[in-house]
Amino acid sequence: MKHITIIIFLFVSLNLFAQNTYVPDDNFEQALIDLGYDDILDDYVLTANINGIISLYISNINIQDLTGIEDFTALTDLRCNSNQLTNLDISANTSLIVLDCSSNQLTSLDVSSNNSLTQLSCSSNQLTNLNVSSNNSLIGLDCFSNQLTSLDVSLNTSLTHLYCFSNQLTSLDVSLNTSLTHLWCDSNHLTSLDLSANTFLKSLWCGTNQLTSLDIRNSNNTILIDFYAENTPNLTCIYVDDITWSETNWTNIDPASTFIETESECDALYTYVPDNNFEQALIDLGYDSEPLDDYVPTANINSVLTLDISNKDISDLTGIEDFTSLTYLSCYSNQLTSLDVLTNTSLTNLKCGSNQLTSLDISSNTALTILYCGSNQLIGLDVSKNTALTEFWCYSNQLTSLDISENTALIEFNCYSNQLTNLNVSENTALTYLNNSTNQLTSLDVSENIALTELFCGSNQLTNLDISANTYLTKLTCFTNHLTNLDVSENTALTDLWCYSNQLTSLDIRNGSNTNITKFNATDNSNLTCIFVDDKNANCLSNWYIDPESTFVETEDECNALDVNNIINDNDFTIFPNPSKEKFSIQTNSKVENIKIYDVFGKLLKVYNKQETYSVSDLATGVYLIQIKNKTGVQISKLIIE
Repeated sequence: MKHITIIIFLFVSLNLFAQNTYVPDDNFEQALIDLGYDDILDDYVLTANINGIISLYISNINIQDLTGIEDFTALTDLRCNSNQLTNLDISANTSLIVLDCSSNQLTSLDVSSNNSLTQLSCSSNQLTNLNVSSNNSLIGLDCFSNQLTSLDVSLNTSLTHLYCFSNQLTSLDVSLNTSLTHLWCDSNHLTSLDLSANTFLKSLWCGTNQLTSLDIRNSNNTILIDFYAENTPNLTCIYVDDITWSETNWTNIDPASTFIETESECDALYTYVPDNNFEQALIDLGYDSEPLDDYVPTANINSVLTLDISNKDISDLTGIEDFTSLTYLSCYSNQLTSLDVLTNTSLTNLKCGSNQLTSLDISSNTALTILYCGSNQLIGLDVSKNTALTEFWCYSNQLTSLDISENTALIEFNCYSNQLTNLNVSENTALTYLNNSTNQLTSLDVSENIALTELFCGSNQLTNLDISANTYLTKLTCFTNHLTNLDVSENTALTDLWCYSNQLTSLDIRNGSNTNITKFNATDNSNLTCIFVDDKNANCLSNWYIDPESTFVETEDECNALDVNNIINDNDFTIFPNPSKEKFSIQTNSKVENIKIYDVFGKLLKVYNKQETYSVSDLATGVYLIQIKNKTGVQISKLIIE
């Protein structure tokens, strides 16, 4: 009998314990007390008091743990939003129709057992994943402000409201959700959105994405009265049913976005840019956006005035034709083999040098004032239509002829390093700068170019050069030609004169302002005995480079006294020691008048009167020319200093 009593006691005790539900969270239990389902905080609630409850509203009461909710087996409506929940197990609440667990700290949510759900709100949590494939009855889904990177609603075909904004979604397919009336998917990373199957849409927010494609051609746009697609900088084309209606009723779009009806209309809004380096340069300048797709919105570029895409390794400038407002284009130092600027008729400044161009058609660019096309492979160039040119630089090409007779406004012209055999600049009377060095010119007439201040005509085959009319000249380089005489006596503004490596026998620099000439080189003119100067003793002459055989004189009589035939090549003197270190002496039977030492460039370094020894301690190691003058003439020899 005693054993039977014990068994009955245990059975009753276990049965009494099974009728209680464990509720460890005091705030949860207090809420149940407040609702009349419990009477004392003791972590337990009578199961019988809760297992028949249909709706439970326990929002915003700082609940951290909802353990015990599993015994609310009859629940159809649970509102536990705005608490501190980090976990929520509703797998036993299979009758749930409405669940609001938004504004908590949930990192995961399993609703696979809740097949009857029609309304699910789990927004403002920390969810990275949400599987609603088992919830085929869902009508409303609020999952905004989480960290979702994907969302599959393909099985939720009854959805009418979907709010998934402020996540990290990169794609969203709602093609099977044909009952949708409200879709808010803004503030994600969506690149395309097709709503052509969603004929019941009344509200659409898709702004603040990375959309490049938006198709709303659902044949029922007129019921869509709430529309927002702003802050989508990459969205050029928005496909709609009717352009006029959309422009009237939908105003919340970016300036770069356009309502269109067909793909061909959209294609017309883009410019084809096949060169990735060109497109990347446009992206860097803010005229396009990632990714590289060979297209740039035409609206972003057709009003651009200046474009600098130099040194970008661009090999194809296809697309430049839609920059129709360009006035300045700099594309030098690239890999261009062709350049079409015929549609860029507003160009005033074109810099396309240092490429691989073999031809350049600028016949339509009549507004050009500046053209730099040097360092290419041009074999011909027609500038007859470019009468406004003021600066024209075509150096380092392969031009054999060039007509600039129509370019009367030219101020600067540089055709250095071509293959020109003739150049007529008689019509270019405004020229101040002319560089035609390193060509094959045998003559050059600059008598009409009286405004010239700088003339560079070296490395040609000139035999004569008359610059008497060019009184404003400050710089003249005419080296490496076949000139036999040069008269710059009228060129009073000269500061630079380079006439070395010619065949000069006469050089007249008596312009009255020799002291202004700071750069002068007349070396390698072996037949040039006399150089006529203002003052043969002027200090400035010490910085002028001349041959040892040349002498500065002031008058023709002085020159005549230096009869070249008196220069003795068979020296009758001996320099010792030679090589020398600090000083040397000269042994000769003739009476020495003076001794001059020049460097190998002809620059006069020292002048001595006759003495026993001659100090060279201040000269650097090297080879020098020593000139000894006596009554019989001038003798030249080498002096080596160690």
